[in-house]
Amino acid sequence: MTRTGSPTGLRFPAAVRQATAYVPDWSGQDRTGLIRLDRNEATAPLSPAVAEALVAHIQRHGVHGYPEYPRLVAALAGYTGLPAGWILPTNGSDQAIDVCLRAFLAPGATMLVARPEFVIFGHSAGLLGAEVLGVPYGPDLEFPYAEFRAAATAGPDLIVFVNPNNPTGTPVDVEFIVETVEAYPATPVVVDEAYAEFTGVTVAPLIERYPNLVVLRTFSKAFAMAGLRLGYVLARPEVVDQLVKIRNPFDVNALAVVAALAQLERVDEMRASVAETMHRTKPAVLDFFREHGVPVWPGAANFLLVRPGGCAETMDRLRAAGILVRRMTPPALAGTFRMNLGTPAEMTTFMDVYRELLPAPGGVEAKQ
Repeated sequence: MTRTGSPTGLRFPAAVRQATAYVPDWSGQDRTGLIRLDRNEATAPLSPAVAEALVAHIQRHGVHGYPEYPRLVAALAGYTGLPAGWILPTNGSDQAIDVCLRAFLAPGATMLVARPEFVIFGHSAGLLGAEVLGVPYGPDLEFPYAEFRAAATAGPDLIVFVNPNNPTGTPVDVEFIVETVEAYPATPVVVDEAYAEFTGVTVAPLIERYPNLVVLRTFSKAFAMAGLRLGYVLARPEVVDQLVKIRNPFDVNALAVVAALAQLERVDEMRASVAETMHRTKPAVLDFFREHGVPVWPGAANFLLVRPGGCAETMDRLRAAGILVRRMTPPALAGTFRMNLGTPAEMTTFMDVYRELLPAPGGVEAKQ
């Protein structure tokens, strides 16, 4: 491994020296009291029953003991329909990504993914000294099926699908994922399903048929647990047996386990919230943008990609009104921001504020 010096005199791998830290917009700023549509977080609080479960655990058991996972894995088996031995809890899906990439990529290896992708994939691959074979999304942010199929013939060491993609919201046809898994049975195919609860689409049941298929999930989105950091990997037991060597034994904290168990006892509540977001809130916001001529990509999940006229100024004015959205930096997304969907009340406020930012009657938003 190539190592280079640093101003401290310490020696770091070149891949670490050349990387840049991932720092989210508004990092370090007080977001209290703001409408937070910038990080694809749930904006509503945890269910009172889940909060009560956390308080009860702290009062009865404290947090001085190491966590245990058998009950969580059993509950996830019931939720996913896969055997317990096929499930590996992780410290958020970010760790699930990191564990998988560390398992399948070595310096000089290659990872195939459509770009722009969820940034942690490229970031982690770079830190491992791997090369990213990035296939650009189409001009209207559609998935590049033909180009991806052609790129896969180069024989990458890992193939990644983010379904639906973040930040573009683009879905991938399950039939194409299956085609790829079947065409390259000796190549691991990782499918990030962070938003599966919102789309209702998953390839998890296919893991039994395809040993090279690995699925990643999270509790950060539909289950509103981003601050507790809980994700999980779904894979054949022979794969999980290798991945567990990379995840440290107590990486998932005890409170995340308690909250997840309480959530999985109330899945109907989550599904009702998801249905309201996808079938009421999202159509209302899309109609608002389209009515006012603002270019918008609806995607398949609970967030939108918006291209207003004068993106930077629009974001500043939203920020001044107490609303945060996420500026997109990939060149293909220049002049856009991404926004997750909040509660109905928050989205009513958002539309009221945005209406004041629109051109005078008779004018239209200008494309950038």
